[in-house]
Amino acid sequence: MKNITKLIFMAGSGFLLSGCIASQSDMSTLKLQLQALNSTIVQMQANQAELAGKMDELNQNLLVSGENLAQMDGQLSKFSAKLDDLAASVSRSAHQTTTKTVLPSELFAEAKNHLDKEAFEPAATGFKIYVTQYPNAENTDQAYMYMGDAYLAAGKTKSAAVAYATLLQKFPQSKLIPAARLKYARSIVPLGKTDEAKRYLSSIIKEFSSSEEAKLAKSDLAKLK
Repeated sequence: MKNITKLIFMAGSGFLLSGCIASQSDMSTLKLQLQALNSTIVQMQANQAELAGKMDELNQNLLVSGENLAQMDGQLSKFSAKLDDLAASVSRSAHQTTTKTVLPSELFAEAKNHLDKEAFEPAATGFKIYVTQYPNAENTDQAYMYMGDAYLAAGKTKSAAVAYATLLQKFPQSKLIPAARLKYARSIVPLGKTDEAKRYLSSIIKEFSSSEEAKLAKSDLAKLK
């Protein structure tokens, strides 16, 4: 709108500076220019409305995409469990063993069921067996996390810290790293390792600044100072 006003002003100024009185032809030309400018304004407003509509549509698509990603993550976890089962079955066939072996998914599910029912000792034992028998399985990092949770809930803080530390050491690229660092830091504070806990909390804030764990780490760090 400022540009339009400027154009009108310049057009009017041109007539005044020339020292001539605007003729009927000049007025008609100016009127046509104003009509053209009005048409441009209308078109710009229509384009803005269309753009706003497209932005709303994009936001909706992003929301749907986020929901789809969450569903996909769950499906990938199930697929990983099936891959573990397949690998275990192939391994048994290759060794031609007749001994019945529990599938990785069954062992993991049983241990998780104990954890959900707050049977922490059997849960920790189940996850320990899982990581021992299937150290390269797709869900091994998650098993170490759950093992630490089970030990921590059972009051075995040192064992919990070892489980979290093992996850951090063996799976540095895991998506569980921020949560594992936070839980490890919390588990070693009662063991008197406050300075180490502070370093891990600070690393979460620095490397995963936008995560929920970073917010919790800031709160924990403030309490330790």
